[in-house]
Formats: sequence, structure tokens, C-alpha cells
Amino acid sequence: MISRRLREAIRPKVLLHACVTALLLCAAAAQADVGAMVKQLIENQRRILVLREVASQWERAEARRAGQYLFFHNQELARALVERITHSLLDMPARYREMTNVLDESAYSDEDRLIVRAALEALSRRLPKNERRDAIRRLARLTELRKLLRADFDHAFQRIPLTVVPPRAAQWAAYVSRISGATSARKILEELDHELVGAPEPIADLTEAAARGHVLEWNGEELPERTVLLTFDDGPHSIYTPAILDILKEHGVHAVFFEIGHNLGEVSHGVATPGHNQSIVSRLILEGHALGNHSFTHPVLPRLNRQLIAREIADTQALIEVMVPEGHGRTHGFRPPYGARDDNVLAQIDLHHLRSVIWNVDSEDWADPVPESIAHRVVREAEKAGRGIVLMHDIHARTVEALPLVIRELRKRGFQFAWWDGQKLVVDPVSGMVAPR
Repeated sequence: MISRRLREAIRPKVLLHACVTALLLCAAAAQADVGAMVKQLIENQRRILVLREVASQWERAEARRAGQYLFFHNQELARALVERITHSLLDMPARYREMTNVLDESAYSDEDRLIVRAALEALSRRLPKNERRDAIRRLARLTELRKLLRADFDHAFQRIPLTVVPPRAAQWAAYVSRISGATSARKILEELDHELVGAPEPIADLTEAAARGHVLEWNGEELPERTVLLTFDDGPHSIYTPAILDILKEHGVHAVFFEIGHNLGEVSHGVATPGHNQSIVSRLILEGHALGNHSFTHPVLPRLNRQLIAREIADTQALIEVMVPEGHGRTHGFRPPYGARDDNVLAQIDLHHLRSVIWNVDSEDWADPVPESIAHRVVREAEKAGRGIVLMHDIHARTVEALPLVIRELRKRGFQFAWWDGQKLVVDPVSGMVAPR
């Protein structure tokens, strides 16, 4: 782990940065224009969908990283939107109307409005009676659209192997075609370039650690044939993580959850204090799952200097060590946000006695609104790779809906599930150990 001396040396600068950022975010939430927030949510979602349509192979990895970046920011923006609308009981009806006025603009379709579904669900539990009735009506309309978009996946799943291209409802295909015609993936990548690419520092003194980080990194190829490891990022979430735990328990599958530090608790003056999600973490461990480190604030790590990278890793690890007893629940895995890592990042991961854990099966649940399509993608990519680490996110409803189908379809095709037992990856008591490199 990082030394106490180094932690204390970098703490004042990082704390000042964190405090300033927190104050700015609080001020922004209080003053934010609700309409502008809704428009940004829709614009980001459109950009995500365009990035998913990238045809050029050379752009694929960057497009996925950029899409995940936009997805995470939309999650934060949606939370801020709910906070802004419900900030004042007196102003709640007016703020809600600001949101619906934008949603009802002719420039937006129901496909666009899907992005506010989670926000509407949260608001429907807190709004006054009249506004709550309106929110429920809007949710019902979006639910009907979701049913339409599911297309004929029952037929698609009967094929072994799956078809390369999943079924797609005509209405959704027309929508994606329309927004793709308004911009291009390359233009979006150029717009995001300054946010995703940093100015790396010299690493002359970290070369050995960086080299070890490269060698030790897991990417799914370490697993035996027909074996997958389910992983979930960005939690814990108060609603969706427990729902996912229910499904995993029902199906007898274990997973690794890569958690964000600020969802786990706080670290101040070297002291890690668990937050309100301690009960979820305790249940997660009790039921045989494991936790991994996913940074403290989910930044693009290559854009940070090495001291800030170290802090992002160390603070989350400190919380894990306080919240998770020694044993099967602790991993030495670190998942870089967006999969973004360079030699500086890999060196810091190694210096913290962790190893990078990436994925080779991306569910794209961060972009796809259709649970059956998400499941189709996971099964198709797992069949193509023959084995793999599956990336999913336990922070929204569509992953919860897709997960049972993912498990059933993978098992139907002869896949087994790996998990972490505290020292190694295992398949089950009969199959024995999965030998990581």
C-alpha cells in the first residue's frame, strides 16, 4: 500500500481540490437550469448511441471509452437533475414543469425521453400529487416503448451461435439512423479528446512498476474455455445493487463488484469512514461476492498527476479494508475508470499491490436501453471470445432486467461462472481452480 508519509504529503492539495469541487457542484445544483440539464442529458445520450454505431475498427476502443465517459456523466447529471427539482418543496412543481416543457418540445421523440426514465422514477416518489400523476403517466408511455423495442429476441436466442446482428425494432433503427446523420463518431471523439487524453508525466523512475502492471493485468484471456467472470462497476446503488444480489443468489452465481470510493464512504485525515451503503457491502460479502477498487471519484486517470492517481486508488482501498473483513470478499483487483490506463496508472496500481482488471466482454448496458439486446450482446461476445470477463453496471434498471437472461443463456451454451475466493479465481468446488497468469 501507499506509505503514510506519501499520503500526508499529497493530502492538503487533494483535499483543497476536493473541497473546491464539492462547493462548485453544490452551487451548480442550486443554480442549475433544469431545462439545460435535460437537454444535455438527451444530447449526451444521442452521442453515446452514435458512438455505438462506429464502423471503423480503429475507432472502436476509443468510441467505447468515450461512450462510457458520457454514460457516467449522464448518471451524475441525472442525480443532479433530481436534486435540483426536489431541492425546495415550494419550487418543486415549477422546476418539474421546466423539465417537462423541454421533454415536450417537438425536437425530441420518445426515444430521446428514455434517458429521463430513471429520473422520473425517482421523482415520482417525491413529487406533489398532481406532478406525481403526470410523472407516472410519462413512465407508462416509456414502458410501452421499451416493450416495443424488445423485438423478437426469443427467436434470436434459439440460435447457437447467435446471429451477429441482434434484432432491432424498426422504430428504434429509424431513430438511430436519424441522429447518426446529424453528426459522426469521429467528430464526437474530437470534441471529447481534451477530456479523455491527458499529458502524461515522465515515468523514468516507475518503469519497473509499470512493466509489472502490464504483465499482471487481467483481461479475460486467463480464464479456461467456456468460463466467464461477471463484474459490476460504479456501485453500490441503494436499489439496483440489492436487486442484482437477489438475482445472483437465485441463480447460484457469484461476481466481483468494482466500487467507487465516494459511494462507499469518506476518507479524512487518513481515517476511512463507511457510509450508508455499508449494509449493502455487508450483504454482498455475506453472500459470497467480492469487492474491487474502481477509484474514488471515477476520473480519467491518465489526465491526473501521479499523486492524484495514488490518492484515487489509496482512499478507496482504505475504505474497502475497513468495510470488508479479510477473506473472500477482498480482491487485489483495480479497474481503471473507462478502462483508461497508461504507464503512470499501471505503475501506481502495482505500487499499491493491486492488479489491473479489464474486460473483454462489454455488455454495453451503459448505452443500450433494451435488456434483451444487452443479453444478446453478452452471449454473442462470450461465444466469440470463448471465455471472458463481463463488464456490467449495477446502477440502473436495465442491467437488473438483463441479468437473468444473461445467466440462463450462457449456461444453456455450456458456460460456467468463475468467482474470487479470497486468493484465486475458482469455478466451483468440483471444477477447482482457474489458474490466473
